[in-house]
Order: sequence, then C-alpha cells, then structure tokens
Amino acid sequence: MTKHAGIRLAQRSIRLEDADLIAAIGTEVADGFFVRIKDCEAIEHQLKQLADRIRRLRGKRLVVLSGRILTGYHPTTRKQRRLLATVQERDLADARAKLF
Repeated sequence: MTKHAGIRLAQRSIRLEDADLIAAIGTEVADGFFVRIKDCEAIEHQLKQLADRIRRLRGKRLVVLSGRILTGYHPTTRKQRRLLATVQERDLADARAKLF
C-alpha cells in the first residue's frame, strides 16, 4: 500500500482489514474492487447458512483416532460432563507444567 493510500483510507475510516474484505467480497472492476449491495446480500446469505449449520451441530460429538473419524453421536448430559472434565484436568496439568 502506498503512503498516499494509507492516508486516504484513514481519512475515510477504511481500515486495512476492511480493504482486505473489500477485495475478498467485492466485484472486480477495471481498476480495483467495488462492493455492491448484491455482494453484501450474497455474503450475508452464506453467513446465515453457516450459522444455521453451526447451530445444528450443538451437542454432537466426533470420535477421532489417528486423524480418522471412528463415529459420531449425541453424548448424554453425564457423558458431556465427563468429556469436559477431562479437558479441564488436561488444561490444568498443562498450566502446572508451564510453571515448573
């Protein structure tokens, strides 16, 4: 980015991350990118679909061994507590190991 571009973006409240996003979602035009309403609506739709998929995955578990999925299921509340307890124990052990 040129020094001039940095100054202009700052004056127009366009952050560097915004410039990356404009290039990623915008429509390519002759000398750069332009974000159309249609581009925004398309991305919003994709994000909504992703959020719906994520919500659908709540409470699901995958069992993985050596990078291969062995099974998937809905653990019981009791099993969920056990799974999370082992994670907390491991995190605590890691924290102790870093101290010594």
